[in-house]
Amino acid sequence: MGGKTVLSCMNGRAWTWWRGIWLFVGASTLLAGCVTDENMMAVQRDIVALRNDLAAQAKANESGKQLTDDRLRKVETDVRTRVESSVKESEGSRVALNQRLEELTTETRFVQGKIEENASVLRDLQGRVDEADRRSRQSGQRVEGLDQQVKALGQQVRTLTQPNGAAPVPGQPGAAAPPAAAQPGPAQPPAAQPSPVPAAPPSPRPAPQTLLPPEEIYKAALSDYTKGEYDLAITGFRSYLKGYPKTSMAPNAQYWLAECYYGQKNYPQAIEEFDVVIQEYPDSPKVPSALFKQGDAYLQAGDTKQATTVLCELINKYGKTREARLARDKNLRCR
Repeated sequence: MGGKTVLSCMNGRAWTWWRGIWLFVGASTLLAGCVTDENMMAVQRDIVALRNDLAAQAKANESGKQLTDDRLRKVETDVRTRVESSVKESEGSRVALNQRLEELTTETRFVQGKIEENASVLRDLQGRVDEADRRSRQSGQRVEGLDQQVKALGQQVRTLTQPNGAAPVPGQPGAAAPPAAAQPGPAQPPAAQPSPVPAAPPSPRPAPQTLLPPEEIYKAALSDYTKGEYDLAITGFRSYLKGYPKTSMAPNAQYWLAECYYGQKNYPQAIEEFDVVIQEYPDSPKVPSALFKQGDAYLQAGDTKQATTVLCELINKYGKTREARLARDKNLRCR
């Protein structure tokens, strides 16, 4: 009875622990042969209580599992709703982004044209500055020569203007040493005036050019392109390429020639002209842009297969360029 009083004061885990101890004690008592009916009843009651506790614990676990499943389903539904909403918003944003990219591509094309035009103007100005500096140095040399001639002539004038027999003032330029004694005899004729040193002949002027310099032709054609006057720009760039095919700006002129046809929506001709840039100027920095615009021209012409080939070549060879990033945005499947 004393054991029952102690067990009735326990709860929770301590209750279960004490019951286990008493079960162990009861089992030990049975094994020792000192079992009584009262002890057997106490052990059976403890077993029943343990089973009830286990059932209650299982029920609590089942309830917790059900609550957890409900919460997980709620979270899953919430996440799915948000993802679907984000996908719809992303689709709308992607369309707007593609449209904005096209606008930025057009703006970039005009900015590039302006930059190259300004670079051409700067090169022309630099050439003019160098020419002016060269002429300035030549003029300085001529001025120094004339100054020396003027000084020499001044020396001669001072010598000739002194009266005969008058002793020149010592220290003056051109003063001669006094004669030791006057010698009688016929008068000496005046000394002949030395002839002036002839001035250096002027440098010959360059013959007028019958053709415009390459910088002027390129700049004029690029200006026509940026204004949207594609026919004039095509004529200018072809004239440049015909007259100066080996200059450093020839790849750029060929690229902008292709851009003119692209701007006219003459995509077959634009594809051919971009191909000239790719094939004949493989080391030019314009090649990635030519590949991208050639692929886009194929897309505009409806040739998706060839467009994929060209744009995948761009991605594989020039993967870190801006043009390659724009090509990836077209969601092409490259092998």
